[in-house]
Amino acid sequence: MKVLCVIALVSTLVSMGAANVDVFTLDGPVRTNAFKQADFKWAVHPRHDYSKTYVTKLFLSQAEFDPLHLGRYKMRDNGKQKVCMNCEQAFEAIKGMDALTLGLPKIVYLVGWQYNGHDSKYPAFFEGNRAVARASDKDPLDSVRWLMREAKKHHTTVSVHINLFDAYDDSPLFEEYKRADVLAREKDGTYILGDWGYKVSYAAEWEKGLVQKRLDRLCELLPIREAGTIHVDAFHNAVPFPVAGADGRHRIVFHSPISPWHGHTHEQDVEAKRNIVRYLDAKGIDVTTEGVGGMDVGGGREGYFPMYWHFHSRKYALSLMPSQACGGDCGVKAFGDNLAGEAVFRRNLDLDRALDVFKREFCKTTLICQYLNMFGRQALLEGKGGSIGVFEKGVRTKWNDGRLSVAKDGDILSDGSDMLIPALWLGDGALVAYSEKGCRDRKWKVPAGVKLSDKANAWTVTSKGREAFNKFKIDGDSVTITLSPNEMVLIQ
Repeated sequence: MKVLCVIALVSTLVSMGAANVDVFTLDGPVRTNAFKQADFKWAVHPRHDYSKTYVTKLFLSQAEFDPLHLGRYKMRDNGKQKVCMNCEQAFEAIKGMDALTLGLPKIVYLVGWQYNGHDSKYPAFFEGNRAVARASDKDPLDSVRWLMREAKKHHTTVSVHINLFDAYDDSPLFEEYKRADVLAREKDGTYILGDWGYKVSYAAEWEKGLVQKRLDRLCELLPIREAGTIHVDAFHNAVPFPVAGADGRHRIVFHSPISPWHGHTHEQDVEAKRNIVRYLDAKGIDVTTEGVGGMDVGGGREGYFPMYWHFHSRKYALSLMPSQACGGDCGVKAFGDNLAGEAVFRRNLDLDRALDVFKREFCKTTLICQYLNMFGRQALLEGKGGSIGVFEKGVRTKWNDGRLSVAKDGDILSDGSDMLIPALWLGDGALVAYSEKGCRDRKWKVPAGVKLSDKANAWTVTSKGREAFNKFKIDGDSVTITLSPNEMVLIQ
């Protein structure tokens, strides 16, 4: 990384073949970080292209518990749960998301589908949650199977969110796992209680064939192979412990190896994780995981996880293509971000309200990110007032004050709240216009590569479907459009 002045910045962009390089500028000294492709080889065989798919979770239910020890540990459920949505409501959310995403391929992971909800009864995951089931289904898992089947009609793959690390003492498997001696223990034999429950030793469980039995049974109960993907939560490489500071606040520290009692090294713990991922891969199932830090293996270059729920990694963003590693909460905002739909629906329990918020946030994040993922990254420029993303084929972005602006060949495609973005998954003749606050007679230039005739039609896009829209005019290579606040329009 080196420091450049603004003049040098312009020279750098010219050397990269940019047109109208001054469309986005930064004041003062500018740091340039070139994208350098890392050596990369897939260790698995991804069934989905996560860089061209909208991936989210839907939170069904949370198991409640009575805090013990530092007020942080969870050892068991207290018999209560908080339900956010059931399977039928999740289906309505999926239908609404499909309408708003215009048939973009989607993956939805269900959280809290089992037992008493999220973080309930691990290491077992063999019974459905009655509280989120359809009334007509005697077996709650029938409701999950129904949802997985019906969602396909709406360009959506539904799978489940599981945990392979935690163990609670009210689990149907807890005593069996104690007898099998696969729970993490200190050298003196004391069972290790982490931030959430006791912990399973990956290496010990793998060696004794128990994790294979767990996963085999899950695949017999639900069509996970058909979905081709699963999300493994809290897939830590070390045990997270909450530690109280002098100020009374807690922070998490990580202890490795996972189980000193068993004598496995940190590398053996991580190799067991590789074995687990390879085992699922052999069944035709991709594994996505919670985050990069402390959960990845091989620094991303080994290619075990094609998607991370939290993608806090500048290193990966500057060395791996989106098709090799991607996710939400991007470590480089100028390269685009993915909408965490789970949070939208948890915060807005009224479905219509939730889908209205979803539309706004989808357009401001995932819609743009899907477009940017089609172009090779060249550099990240950082300075006073934000950062600039430099992509191939004249595509540029600027991240500043929580807003992402986009340009191609010097022409603005998005200013952070108003946009006209190609919807490339619909072909080369589709554009999405959106305005957060509304706009009147806003003129946009149609980006190069988009084939739009003066006979194009347009529709207002809502979660209920589409309605004809006529407040636009096409004149050569430009579109003039008037939009109401939070209005989304497809032009095709």
